[in-house]
Amino acid sequence: MYAEFTLELERDLTRTYPQEAGMTKEEFESYFFARDVFVGIGFKDELQDVTISSKQLEGVERAQMGREWMDALAGFYYVKPNYPGHSSHICNAGFVVPVSARGLGLGYLLGQSYLQYAPLLGYRGSIFNLVYADNPASLKIWDNLGFQRVGIVPGAGKRSRSRENEEGEETYYVDAHIIYKSFV
Repeated sequence: MYAEFTLELERDLTRTYPQEAGMTKEEFESYFFARDVFVGIGFKDELQDVTISSKQLEGVERAQMGREWMDALAGFYYVKPNYPGHSSHICNAGFVVPVSARGLGLGYLLGQSYLQYAPLLGYRGSIFNLVYADNPASLKIWDNLGFQRVGIVPGAGKRSRSRENEEGEETYYVDAHIIYKSFV
């Protein structure tokens, strides 16, 4: 999972996380494994189409089905309190779908899983602090799962791009949406 997460930060194509490339394995483990983590394993049927099973398996080795972990991984997410103390009943989550598994609806499926398990963990609502405006796939998932856009943080995401007709890169900023859903 560390390898996939660091690739996500290096690619920075989907603009999902505020961290920049260069996170160490220890930093990743501290960030991602602070609380509960859910991992999706992809199954392939006889037609080689990706299918999803919500059945509990006897163990992770059986789910791996003899494949390398990077070939079996369909996605993963963490769930943890967004705030401490009196507001720790509001959670946050972070999701990763490997590039090789994108476009199959797995992000939406992980979102559905999140909506099932987060309340079972005792959370009463969810907030995503930074859903960047240039990440339409994520915005679409949360809109379709009934989240509300409750605010905007202007210029929250720093980006860089090649300058037109010039050498080098320029920095620009994009807004981020704050997205919320009550579980009660």
